[in-house]
Amino acid sequence: MIVTLAGHVDHGKTAVVQALTGTNTDRLKEEQERGLTIDLGFAYTNFQSQRVGFVDVPGHHRFLHNMIAGVASQQHALLVIAADDGIMPQTIEHTQILELLGIRTGTIVLNKVDLLDAQQVKQRHEQIRSFASDYFLKDALIFEVVATERLGVRELESHLTTTALTFSREAMVQPFRMPIDRSFSLQGVGTIVTGTIASGQVEVGADVHLTATGEPIRVRSLNVQGEEAEAAHAGDRCSLNLAGSASRSAKRGDWLLENHYDLPMTNALIDLSVLGDFPRKIKHWSSVHVYHLTDHSEARLSLLEQSPIEPGEKTMASLTCERSMHFKEGDRLILRDRDLSRTIGGATVLSHERIQSRRIFRTNQPFFESLRNSLNSKQNNATLGLRSAHDLVNVDVYRRFSLISQSQIENALETDDVIHASGQVLSSRLFERYEMDILQSLKNYHAEFPREEGATIEELTKRLNIAIESIQFTLGVLNERSKTRSLGGRYALQDHVAAAASYDQKLLAKVQPMFDAPQPVSLGDVAKRLNMPFHQIERSMGSLVHAGVLVQINKNRYLTPERLNQLQQLVTTLAREKPFTVREFRDVSGLGRNTVIDLLEYFDRQRLTQRRGDARVLINQLN
Repeated sequence: MIVTLAGHVDHGKTAVVQALTGTNTDRLKEEQERGLTIDLGFAYTNFQSQRVGFVDVPGHHRFLHNMIAGVASQQHALLVIAADDGIMPQTIEHTQILELLGIRTGTIVLNKVDLLDAQQVKQRHEQIRSFASDYFLKDALIFEVVATERLGVRELESHLTTTALTFSREAMVQPFRMPIDRSFSLQGVGTIVTGTIASGQVEVGADVHLTATGEPIRVRSLNVQGEEAEAAHAGDRCSLNLAGSASRSAKRGDWLLENHYDLPMTNALIDLSVLGDFPRKIKHWSSVHVYHLTDHSEARLSLLEQSPIEPGEKTMASLTCERSMHFKEGDRLILRDRDLSRTIGGATVLSHERIQSRRIFRTNQPFFESLRNSLNSKQNNATLGLRSAHDLVNVDVYRRFSLISQSQIENALETDDVIHASGQVLSSRLFERYEMDILQSLKNYHAEFPREEGATIEELTKRLNIAIESIQFTLGVLNERSKTRSLGGRYALQDHVAAAASYDQKLLAKVQPMFDAPQPVSLGDVAKRLNMPFHQIERSMGSLVHAGVLVQINKNRYLTPERLNQLQQLVTTLAREKPFTVREFRDVSGLGRNTVIDLLEYFDRQRLTQRRGDARVLINQLN
């Protein structure tokens, strides 16, 4: 069991831990000189057969960010209150933060009772009971101690022993994840990082992902609750000896994750609960501090349901962070005001979508409310069904964001309720609706333009109230089911035959080999080879494109539909393995650099690919 301390500055948290464990958790020279806890401190001891760890936190409001870094949901709280002071500002704020972060069990220590007479101690009990009645500590036992003299400590130790024997941690079947709260190097040992495991388990010899570098590193050895171990599980306080030069970059706020579960983001949709004692209304686009376990960022808060909101109210909002964070579905956050240095409230992460306007939010509000209700009832596995019934879901992004194992994803995709293709999933019901709309739209298009081979994605998008990615996904499945077909970037019903279109057959015979070649030439080169003015050959291309026998890539570049299809398949195969660069596509296709750039820009416009920095990815691999 891990016990997190809480309480106002100078109420004796460090003294209580030392009385229980014999360890002074104020390890920094400045802390010992000032008698003030500044950073997190840790101590471990055995209560009978139970190994118990203590996380001592600063009580001064200036170091609240360090206090938040020491709290994890699967801990037992020990709230220390000085008898002479009673309930103080950080007593309240720490308790609020513990509750907002999901702590559900705790014990109250009334320290320094020697400074009051019996009647005053009784009054202090009444004050504490009244205060605790509003929080998870309403049924917590109160122990009277004088920590510096170890008076009452034996009774407290006995209670914590009993608590440790019955303390149960929620089973976490999710992949491994641990926020780092300390990182340091030991000569002859290497890099050591410490933290409380948020989910999953880790073993000696495992390869894990460090978010600071994006590189895998190996766990050389590990220590759980101050003792060597072969494995550590969710809720354990542990230190890991990491192998590899990249481990030297680790610092507080970074994460260790099971490989392939990294998903940095700067935006998140949250369910926000504002504290009732916050002194003012919260306005749209307020500047806030966001605390996510050991991580922190400044951010802007976009209110989506109403603005402003009153203290004590709840609302959905969008966070725009200044730096990448590693939020996962259902994670709890703490939001603090930038100007007042007060805790605004807590939030639950609902989604990684960026909600750009209230209009978009209102359009999708029923879905977001269903998502909130599902997460509040801890039905996380149900959100794949919710999301795929609302819109196209990228399976890999969803797996990373929801911390669901690959086997869980595969089981979910085996049901008849979803359609799965090209790394994406859509509910069967929504797919059937899209299928009906797209087939009818193609039928209408063929009636209007009988000489066209088919409609482009852009033309279908204008006719349908469906996202372009969902149109592409549905058409891909319909092609596989032989209900539609595609050629040269145009889509048609399977039985559609384009009416004969008039075009210059002799010109096509001359230019077709040039546009179908391993190295297709530019229109300028075609004009030179045929000894024709550029404007004349350019004008003649229109009827060939309209007839569907050529595809225009840009003003100076054309391909035959067959050659374009070959290159499109090449791009698709290459991008499914990993993001690719211009150079990589040039090497695998054998095309010249200018042709490659023109072609990739065409695929970008067709929404087949998207550029990310120097690389490109398939659209159907985006979130």
